[in-house]
Amino acid sequence: MAIIEVVVPMLGITIEKGKILKWHKSEGDFVTKGEPIFEVETDKVVTEVESPGSGILKKILIGENVEVPVLTLVGVITGKNEELPEKYRAAGVGVPLPPTPSVSPETAPLPAPAIPGKQSQEGYDVTLLGAGPGGYVAAIRAAQMGASVLLVEKSELGGTCLNWGCIPTKSFLSDVKTYKKVRESDLFIRGSKISMDLGKMVSRKNRVVETMIRGISLLLESQRVKMVRGTGRFLDSKTIQVSSNGKVETFKTRNVIIATGSQVASLPTVKIDGKRILSSDDVVNLKEIPREVVIIGGGVIGVEFGTLFSGLGSKVTILEMLPQIIATEDEEVIRGLKLLLEKQGIMVLTQAKVLSAIPEKDKVEVGIEREGKKETLSSEKVLMAVGRIPYTEGLQLDKIGVQMEGRFIKVNSRMETNVDGVYAIGDVIGKMMLAHAASAEGIVAVENIMGKPRQMDYRKVPSCVFTFPEVASVGLKESEARQKGYDIQVGRFPYLSSGKALAMGEPEGFVKIIAERELGQILGVHILGEHATDLIGEGLLAMNVEASIEDLGEVIKGHPTLSEAVTEAALDWEKMAIHLPKK
Repeated sequence: MAIIEVVVPMLGITIEKGKILKWHKSEGDFVTKGEPIFEVETDKVVTEVESPGSGILKKILIGENVEVPVLTLVGVITGKNEELPEKYRAAGVGVPLPPTPSVSPETAPLPAPAIPGKQSQEGYDVTLLGAGPGGYVAAIRAAQMGASVLLVEKSELGGTCLNWGCIPTKSFLSDVKTYKKVRESDLFIRGSKISMDLGKMVSRKNRVVETMIRGISLLLESQRVKMVRGTGRFLDSKTIQVSSNGKVETFKTRNVIIATGSQVASLPTVKIDGKRILSSDDVVNLKEIPREVVIIGGGVIGVEFGTLFSGLGSKVTILEMLPQIIATEDEEVIRGLKLLLEKQGIMVLTQAKVLSAIPEKDKVEVGIEREGKKETLSSEKVLMAVGRIPYTEGLQLDKIGVQMEGRFIKVNSRMETNVDGVYAIGDVIGKMMLAHAASAEGIVAVENIMGKPRQMDYRKVPSCVFTFPEVASVGLKESEARQKGYDIQVGRFPYLSSGKALAMGEPEGFVKIIAERELGQILGVHILGEHATDLIGEGLLAMNVEASIEDLGEVIKGHPTLSEAVTEAALDWEKMAIHLPKK
């Protein structure tokens, strides 16, 4: 077994030290994970600390009545016949171990510059290529850790997410949700007669985007991050050349993080013209609501835009080549979503191969093949939503020998490429092409650069789909859990049984929690329903702190709240849900 280190835990944000009052076990005793192993006093509060694992308490490094900083190593647990490593033998009782080097000399932390943001003779500590949600977040974290930082961006701060993707679409969807609610409610006089002012909707979106860009700019300025506008490329692994409007500048750097994002993908048989055949980038500045829209692609982008256009009154058809829309999500959840989309008037055609899209005078003829038959659909507009491809054009990655995986940059779990000092994050690596994943990858890359070893864990990255209603998930799908051999049990709770959901007029959807049968380990959480993208945070927190599903079921929630549905789903796993009939 691996060596298990016992430390003084962090018992509060302001707690810095703890005094070991009593050891419940002696050297040589067998200890079981979860049993009290010693008592520690912090601010006159005594806490029993549980063993972090099972094995033999081979060595007690800190004796009783000794005060040490939190996270100090105080004991070592090994296997039954396992020898104690030499580094632990040297320490006597009451004498803390010297800190263990966490990185090799090659990846040791860089000395912090005297003035963050200013280039030293050796260059910047960290250079970011791209200021999207991966790049700008990484730049801020690097500056916070004392690095001198250069941030290169050829377009707008915030990248695709802020300017053409996540934020504009959520602004639109928020407006459309209000519009849809009023039109469909019988509480308003002449509510069904109101119409949407698309120009004002776009103007509000622009104000939101501009506000956020200004905010990011101020954050970077406050951290003294050097911002350079232009297109960056490698001259070598430690030299970046930036070109802008005929002006060329060269910068030396110790480390580079590639965060150049992605661009819209298309099909070989379909040409985007920005007029009748649109990309997702074109839609955010649309000037009129189309009568019909055919959306090619039933992934997250396609389904969200389908929701948007349907809410505005367009006749929407979604074409998906696979057997299921949003194939990354749990099958049961997507079956429910598909029914609700169709209830809203959206036609969803799966296993539909697009053969062509030909613009005519006032329409587009879309040729498809489905179930062995060819047919043609006519639509005023066509939206291409088959995903995105990494943007690495002009970087000269081949010049420095960066290894690729197809179109994507190959990295390890530390976000390192095969070239020393060169890292990559976000859409260019193709792991999870999500803004929040890029931000997390950026932080992982920076912390490794600065000598704080860290790895990216994609098992705990949430997926969020902003439809009506929303979809959100983290962890394994039910089918995946079974394929991996887990003995699972599933808890479910419908929104129809939630008082808050009924009061809001949002009774569609459910919470689904998948957990291992014997120990209650939470393997996956899936939500279809109002505010699903907010509620998934409960599942994320539980999985991050390794809470069991029983722990989740014991949490007392405010009433009435949608959050109660999460607790009830956890209780249903135990067949103890309060607001469900006995099974």
